[in-house]
Amino acid sequence: MPVTPSGSVSTVTPAPSGPYNSVPTGPAPSRPAGIPKTPTDIVRSPGWIEGTVTRGGSGPCYGLVTFDGVAYAMYSDKGTTLAVGDHIKAALTPAKLRIDCGAGIPVSMGAIQHFP
Repeated sequence: MPVTPSGSVSTVTPAPSGPYNSVPTGPAPSRPAGIPKTPTDIVRSPGWIEGTVTRGGSGPCYGLVTFDGVAYAMYSDKGTTLAVGDHIKAALTPAKLRIDCGAGIPVSMGAIQHFP
């Protein structure tokens, strides 16, 4: 064992071996192909959607289920009165406000058409 100038015995810690002290082998990581050609965060607008109102009232939150079973949580500050069970067609756009209008895809409601 090595002896230090003060006369005490020092211990030498061996360098770790194995995966902690190894150099990676194999091919170098590949470089990314570049930035995407089109934006990857585009949220497509549902457009005009037809369905049945599941949460009604005078707003600002409503519920709509399409005939395919897709649920939408609609927001509108226009004060439109919708009754549960109404058959409507609504112009929907992706929600820009972070308002929880319940279960469903969050959207903003624009124009609507009532059907008998």
